[in-house]
Amino acid sequence: MKRVRLNVFCCSVIAGLLAGCATSVDNLAINYHADLVAQQVNEQSLLSGDKKLNIQYLGVGGYLFQYGEDSIMTAPSFTNPGLINVTLPLSIEPDTDLVDKLLPAHAKQAEFILVGHAHYDHLMDVPYIMQQHMPEATAVGSTTMTNIVTAVIEDARLLDISDYAAVGQQPGKWVYNRNNTIRFMPIKSDHAPHFMGIKVMSGKYEDALTELPSTAYGWKEGQTYAYVIDFLDIQQQPIYRIHYQDAASNSPDGLMPVMADSKVNSKVNSKAVDMAILCVAAFHQVDDYPEAILQQTQPRTIVLGHWEDFFDNNSFDNNSVDNQNIPVKGVRMTNIDDFIQRVEAVKADDATAVLPAPFSWIQAY
Repeated sequence: MKRVRLNVFCCSVIAGLLAGCATSVDNLAINYHADLVAQQVNEQSLLSGDKKLNIQYLGVGGYLFQYGEDSIMTAPSFTNPGLINVTLPLSIEPDTDLVDKLLPAHAKQAEFILVGHAHYDHLMDVPYIMQQHMPEATAVGSTTMTNIVTAVIEDARLLDISDYAAVGQQPGKWVYNRNNTIRFMPIKSDHAPHFMGIKVMSGKYEDALTELPSTAYGWKEGQTYAYVIDFLDIQQQPIYRIHYQDAASNSPDGLMPVMADSKVNSKVNSKAVDMAILCVAAFHQVDDYPEAILQQTQPRTIVLGHWEDFFDNNSFDNNSVDNQNIPVKGVRMTNIDDFIQRVEAVKADDATAVLPAPFSWIQAY
């Protein structure tokens, strides 16, 4: 009870500071079009025919990865409850009409939904999506995530990856899709504080819930994970590698482990990271972010996600060819331009950084 009261107090203070303070994005180079990025994979290693990897940003921490006929996605969040409902706390629930409208039809074939952490703005829409739109998908995440979602989804469709995660430099275990064309490995990470070093909605669930949480505070963080996602050729060797985070973290949390992907002439080789997907929200609450991730991985493509405001900011139209007129607002109390400058300062000279609008496509081929 004391923890709940402290969370409510902290969030009430933050709410007062956040109210009316969505960040202007008028000066930012937001990518609205379908042709955001086109990267060429080494032709000598492209043994999987003309299979393309296409990536769609769904907003907040959600991405759809389509690789030929196979696909997975990270947890999408379409419901944007208002600031007052989140902080007081009042009841919140998925906006099912909005989810029905915004979830792309092509996303419904995804085999896995990767969940980085269990806060409401990442997980709340997932149970409904699994029930109504993706009846065969498996949700992947922490013990807390599975203990929440099991209230409405059968255990066979939930994967607790606690025993799969890489920790520090020690690699974890790969999870493969049914066709062995995509694999992923969780990386033990952490979630940045929300304000002045204070983290709210933290905690975990050790036991299964019998109903879904009714307030934002019920969607406890649990253990936070980053993911490394590989797209494989016909010999099941990685030809494109993505490092994904849905929460900013203090170094070394979330960094890539030391991995040996193959041996050539008795030398151990590790596949380079081609794309790093970063989290803009709350980056200023942790040290050396995004510098540590980028300096370690040196990706050719850098995607800046979780940058838009997620309080009452759900006016996106995924059917629009050109979303430039959509009133997207930036995440509150965050200097997005500063984040971009820090990325530019450490990225490789030939690397490309993009700030995608929701429902824009990033093409890697």
